Amino acid sequence: MISLDERLSLCAEFVRNGAKIADIGTDHAYLPVWLVQSGRVNSAIAADVRQGPLDNAVHTIELYSLSDKIKTVLSDGLDKISPDEADDIIIAGMGGELIVKLIDCTPWLKDKRKRLILQPMTRPETLRRYLCSKGFEIISEKACISCYKSYSVMLCGYDGKVRECDDEYAYIGSLGSDGSVEAKRYIYTINEKLKKKLRGFTQGTEEYIFLSNLIKHFSELAEEGHNDNSRGNI
Repeated sequence: MISLDERLSLCAEFVRNGAKIADIGTDHAYLPVWLVQSGRVNSAIAADVRQGPLDNAVHTIELYSLSDKIKTVLSDGLDKISPDEADDIIIAGMGGELIVKLIDCTPWLKDKRKRLILQPMTRPETLRRYLCSKGFEIISEKACISCYKSYSVMLCGYDGKVRECDDEYAYIGSLGSDGSVEAKRYIYTINEKLKKKLRGFTQGTEEYIFLSNLIKHFSELAEEGHNDNSRGNI
């Protein structure tokens, strides 16, 4: 049976039993293969915008003799996928801004029966702000550490309710109250990025003071004084 790293394992954890899934930006199709092999789902779609990664997906699927259960699709996001083909849509390994674009141009995702499993590699704050403003609830969010890097995975669903999204929530979601080692490492990594951003502001300005206070707060949540060896970057 194929094995998954911590990042893809966390994505898999959010998939509902028996759901029809579409893995967008599938690359080698490791996640769809694992989901079918494990019995979590009966069938899956593995989609990618480029032929090269899709060829990799085909190779993996054929290697595990799952061509009859996993369909490969050359698609820009969800362009070539119809609403009846997917209940749970996984979009992992892309920048937050690109994930926003893919969701925004797929109106049928605004369906309470659908679930989005999102794992942004960059600009997670852009994604969280978008979701809150467009009626998508972040039902659950967890962090993990994979190959010394920190990642967050969000389980989302549409309910049409517009939500407030302050700066703290935009940057770390609900992970501030998580308390796990993985969540603290994620917050620590976000905070390091904010410290770099702070250097672009003049000391004493409103922006500088606001960002300084946010960094101080995140430092407390992340307990930056720890001495573990789990370096984290996003």
